[in-house]
Amino acid sequence: MPDIYTTEWYDSVRDAINAGVSRLRSVPEGRFVVAVEVVGDGISPYVATDATRRFLMEIDDGTCLWYRELAAHEDERAHHEGRIDYRFRGPATVFDEIAAGLLDPVDVALRGAVTVKGDMRLLLRNAEHVASLLAAYTSAVSTTWPLGRPPYASDASDAPADASSHNATGGAGGDAPADHREATARA
Repeated sequence: MPDIYTTEWYDSVRDAINAGVSRLRSVPEGRFVVAVEVVGDGISPYVATDATRRFLMEIDDGTCLWYRELAAHEDERAHHEGRIDYRFRGPATVFDEIAAGLLDPVDVALRGAVTVKGDMRLLLRNAEHVASLLAAYTSAVSTTWPLGRPPYASDASDAPADASSHNATGGAGGDAPADHREATARA
């Protein structure tokens, strides 16, 4: 079981995406790049307060070519001709809880806890593919949480007995091109 936010975890999520895609009736044609920004919120132990972890994923004809974290100094626009088709941004705790299978990613976006920028029509037209991608992230990979598994207690006295477990496991855990409409999913 890979630790959350490690190269092994990204590779496992990529493999789970591709396994799920292989079972779909149809997938979107073409290539698109997804940027994810996980913002430190002072609660998640995986992203420092006021820091941001950035990830890129490239999908080609439904298949995930790569999914990885960017180094702090790395320019996301150096990848795939600087094109970012979708951008997801939100608090680290929310992304951790999605990866642990505790929150539904669609509900989170509709509530505005995670903002989504990109061509929302394409996402809706390819709902089966999107669902497969989300399932890979939320439940297809058995994940180890070395710094503790969400949900996180805001006060140690409120923590459930297993919240501090260092080996707890659970689910896996922008700019659009000019020809795409940009939308932000907010409740």
